[in-house]
Amino acid sequence: MKFLTPIVFALALAACKKKDPTIDFGPNGGISMRDASNYPKSTPDPTDWTLDGSWNAQERGLFQDLGLDLNAPATGTVSNLSAYPNPVGAGQTIFHFDAPTAVTCSFVVVDEKYQVVRPLQTATPNRSVRFSLDVSSNSFRQGKLYRLYYVFQEGNSLYYKGHGDIKIGM
Repeated sequence: MKFLTPIVFALALAACKKKDPTIDFGPNGGISMRDASNYPKSTPDPTDWTLDGSWNAQERGLFQDLGLDLNAPATGTVSNLSAYPNPVGAGQTIFHFDAPTAVTCSFVVVDEKYQVVRPLQTATPNRSVRFSLDVSSNSFRQGKLYRLYYVFQEGNSLYYKGHGDIKIGM
């Protein structure tokens, strides 16, 4: 019976091992498909390009340098949030938004394991912006999904936050 104790202990330890968190990209293939002119091509993923609720520790950690309470209530609205084309070939996708007031936008792109593939970028305050996001680097792999997280702030307050998913390749 003594020889079973180490085996039982090892099995219990293996069962308790923490799994790496992975992103659930959501329904409809995980993306909101859009053509090169930003027109919808399919049923959108209702979890993309909207206001997010509470973020987990990995998500909050992506924006820790901003010094904001990312689970505070949002104070504003943003419209026309999208990335197009989506899916994107080997070139560029455009991240776009409109806001009723000038806001600072920060965004980061991660893979399914929350590993950063496009570091945090922050733009100067503006009401409408189109960021060109080059996905031709070796950081992006064909056929894979990536998540673009965004945070909008007005002064030192959280204005709006969310995410959208992007697929590389057709």
